Amino acid sequence: MIAGPILPGVAEVLEAGRRDGVAPALSAAVRCGGELVHRACHGELPAPQPRELRPGDLFDVASLTKVLATATLAAQAVHEGTLRLDEPLCRWLPGFAAAGKGGVTPRHLLAHSSGLPWWRPYHEGLSAEPDPARRHAAVVEALFAEPLEAPPATRTTYSDPGFMALGLGLEAALGARLPALFEARVAAPLGLRDTFFVDALDPVASAARSSGRAFAPTRREGVRGLRQGTVDDDNAWAMGGAAGHAGLFSTALDVAAIGQAWLDALDGRPSPVPAEAARRFATRDAAPPSSRALGWDTRSPEGSTLGSWLGRGPRGALGHLAFTGCSLWLDLDARLVAVLLTNHVHPAGSDRARIHGLRQRFHDAVAEGLGLAGPRRAGPAEEVA
Repeated sequence: MIAGPILPGVAEVLEAGRRDGVAPALSAAVRCGGELVHRACHGELPAPQPRELRPGDLFDVASLTKVLATATLAAQAVHEGTLRLDEPLCRWLPGFAAAGKGGVTPRHLLAHSSGLPWWRPYHEGLSAEPDPARRHAAVVEALFAEPLEAPPATRTTYSDPGFMALGLGLEAALGARLPALFEARVAAPLGLRDTFFVDALDPVASAARSSGRAFAPTRREGVRGLRQGTVDDDNAWAMGGAAGHAGLFSTALDVAAIGQAWLDALDGRPSPVPAEAARRFATRDAAPPSSRALGWDTRSPEGSTLGSWLGRGPRGALGHLAFTGCSLWLDLDARLVAVLLTNHVHPAGSDRARIHGLRQRFHDAVAEGLGLAGPRRAGPAEEVA
């Protein structure tokens, strides 16, 4: 284990998770009141030569891309007026209006209430296509042709296609591709050097960012084989590695820095995230049934991965999970950022019950280590079911 400041009990929980085979590599960072109070790495990287995991090793953070990149950029664009939450996305992305989607707005996409399906295998049939630009174009064509399963704002269904469309809309509205937008608008202002897309549509830049870096492997599956240093998500891979729903690689410290930027915005402190937009994005959406805010999830009434203690204050919590085994949660009352990055899916896929249990134990250990465990009055985040 390589460690910085340590919270009592947290390292033990994660080391037990490693021993029990929940994940071969785990990295955690916790900030409270703006200060780093816990940092530790557990486990190893198996290739090219087995060695102990280091703080700068990169994890595929998968769906955390939705909040770290896409929702953050959307909040900036809404603040600037270059994107409007309640105008149809097809204003910026005309092809998206096909198949009855002309009324879908950025708000619907951020809240997962667009009526789009949760997932589609747009990547199928593209593994033999060597040109990433052609793969990208084929995915966009299929996404534009996707019909709605329900009218917008009548249901909440977590949707990767929705965030794929939102990412394309942001590129159109802001005039650049997601990797460049993220670098200029999020990574550079926060001084982040360890968070980026591995983008096959810009191989020179991606090679420069990836040079000398080590990546935690994810699945070994199908014709793509072992995914290490290339995005795990197949639809994101087919789009070149950079999409609105997945594609970022990062470290626990960098993920915590973006989480802190959202906390700072919500508390009125200087941040690359505009304060007014942050407050709008942190409000639960009205579409039924939902614990979703805009981009973010909130603490659900039962069985939250936040565990027993965190996120129960009047202001509640914001967070997101990722298929690869990563998570980010913000406790707004405690001014707490809790990041857990793992490659739980290596090598054969996810066991949801095991990673869910580890997340709960991690967050309970964080609460106990900071003296936050114990009865806390349930606030609005839990009273709205």
